[in-house]
Amino acid sequence: MPATVRRLGWLHFANDLTLDFLTPLLPAGVPVAWLGVMEGVADGVAQVLKLVTGRAADRSGRRAPWVAAGYAGNAFFRPLAGVGMLLGWPLWIVTCRIGDRLGKGLRSAASDALIADWVLDAESRARAYARMRTYDHVGATVGALAAAAAVAVYSSATQIGWMICGLVVPAVAMLWWCRGLRDAPRAQEIAPVAGPVAGSVAGPVAGPVGWWPADLMTRRLLWVIALAGIGARIGPLLILAHVAGLGVDATVSWPLWQVCLAWAALAVVQALAAMAAGWATARWGALPFLRLGWVIGAAAYGALAFSHGAALLVAGLAWGLVTGLTEGAEKTAVAALAPKLERATAFGALGLLCAGAALLGSGLVGVGLAHVGGIIFAVPGAALLLSALLSAAILRRPLAAR
Repeated sequence: MPATVRRLGWLHFANDLTLDFLTPLLPAGVPVAWLGVMEGVADGVAQVLKLVTGRAADRSGRRAPWVAAGYAGNAFFRPLAGVGMLLGWPLWIVTCRIGDRLGKGLRSAASDALIADWVLDAESRARAYARMRTYDHVGATVGALAAAAAVAVYSSATQIGWMICGLVVPAVAMLWWCRGLRDAPRAQEIAPVAGPVAGSVAGPVAGPVGWWPADLMTRRLLWVIALAGIGARIGPLLILAHVAGLGVDATVSWPLWQVCLAWAALAVVQALAAMAAGWATARWGALPFLRLGWVIGAAAYGALAFSHGAALLVAGLAWGLVTGLTEGAEKTAVAALAPKLERATAFGALGLLCAGAALLGSGLVGVGLAHVGGIIFAVPGAALLLSALLSAAILRRPLAAR
């Protein structure tokens, strides 16, 4: 892998380590009633920003400055959340969380496009995206385990605040790795790229970059992935709540360290799945692999809807397996189908559509768990199955060379 891609891998690791150390600790400093609003506003702003910065990265031809600026924002705001914890200022913590998500919005689309710029052949590109997801999940596992160990020993808000301030150490490492990020040489930018769909070519398109991908096949793929996102992008806390029985018996409450451990266990499953996904995507192609993952995901949701006891726990782990398998394949497919000059815009559009799908899917499941129980998981399962069938119908023909 090129040096810039290797640096991105370590940035993914450090970023998710700090994120998943901080996230399960937020309830110690932010009222529960604020959490939903905080996460909704923060994530919504980030997803809209992905489209804006993706278009800007395409128009300028520069990816690395956006990536570095985004990671710098993450490195700055996360340790500052500890100050709010120490002083008992929940609004400060909320502000830091929104600032942190702004960093994600700045970098995400440009980062995915930067990988595609540097890694030219389809097999290596599939492995590169899978490697990024593996670094994500391994970092998340380390961060969640560290949080669980820390709060098992130090549980007061003041002690938790100081631990969050300690995130300045990995934050400094993130800033250092950002210094070595480079845009791909111009000679690579116009090279044809063989994608997971036979005959696809990622070349430049004529005309200015708009606010939405102009390529028809790219738009079709984005909408199919968005439909699948109703199932694939559901918040993991909802799955965890159902498996633990929290949706049925609201009196059940896990201690904070146990929540962290559960978060870590899910990240381990997703990391292992992401490692296998790189090999499988390179061997079978991104679109066939996505269809297979969506069908398996539909089966997992069926099990979540009708299982009980130990079988329900297995179904929850199967859901984590599917989410780890499919996200890298989604990005590999978009990178192959999107023309070079609107690739970052396509990744921004992907983020925006998936955010809407996540909001719809999580909202339906959250309300459904409270009123009808686990049977509500039949809805996201149906969305995944429909996406697999639809992709086979409208994305079966290879792209003509551009």
